[in-house]
Parts: sequence; structure tokens; C-alpha cells
Amino acid sequence: MFRQMLALVLCGAIAGAGCASASGPRIAQAPQATPATQTTQATPAAQADNSAIADYVQRLAPGAKVRVERTDGTSFRATLLKATPEAIVVQKNTRVPEPAIEVPLSQVARVTLQTNGSSAGRTVAIGVATGVAATFGMLAILAAIWSD
Repeated sequence: MFRQMLALVLCGAIAGAGCASASGPRIAQAPQATPATQTTQATPAAQADNSAIADYVQRLAPGAKVRVERTDGTSFRATLLKATPEAIVVQKNTRVPEPAIEVPLSQVARVTLQTNGSSAGRTVAIGVATGVAATFGMLAILAAIWSD
């Protein structure tokens, strides 16, 4: 009887651990200004943001795959060729090769480093496979205990 209760407690602990959320709290994003409400003068906060972006981009290795989001709301994927304190030089990832373009940092809202193989579908498939394997593992443990 003790082994059966211990098996049930262990199975419950394994099943309950999967219910915990690993994402943590979300950080609220400040609303982005529309082009009609933007002023032509740069604020000190915008200059600080540009210096942070410039510092980040300069630390990336040339040839890194990045996603560039502009202040006007458009974004594109590209390969980083060169970064200076004033601008970044990238080559867009397109089916038909395009020449490299220089994007001033005053027009850049965000630069994100792209990683390979971490798609949402793949992550979901791994989670489902893990859940199925854990369920069959628990059922095998329970069957082994109650078959004695």
C-alpha cells in the first residue's frame, strides 16, 4: 500500500510541475508615437535610445542576421555589414539580391538578433512530445506497481 501511495504522490508531483509558468511577468511597452505626432527635434530620451542601439549594434559581429524595425513601423530582415555610431549598413534578405543600404540610427526603433531554429511550431511540438512521454511514463510506472 505504501508503494502505491508513493507512486501516486510522485506522479502528482511530476504532473503538477508542468503547470508552472516559466514566462514570468510581461513588461509593459510604452505606446509608440504615430508619424503625425512625432516632432522633428530629437528629445534627450530618443538620443539615449539611439546611443543604446548604436552600442548594441556595434557589438554584433558583421554577418549577423538581424531584424530591423524602423520608427515608421516598417521592419525587415537583413544581414549586418557594418555599424557606426550614426548608422548601420545592412543587406536585406530577399529572394532577389539587393544592394546594401545605410539606415540612420535616428530611423531605427529596434534591432533584434535572429536565431536559427527557434520557431513557435517547433517549440509547441517539443512541448507536446514531452507531455505525451511524461504521461506514458507515469502510466507505465502505475501499471508496474499495480501489476505486482
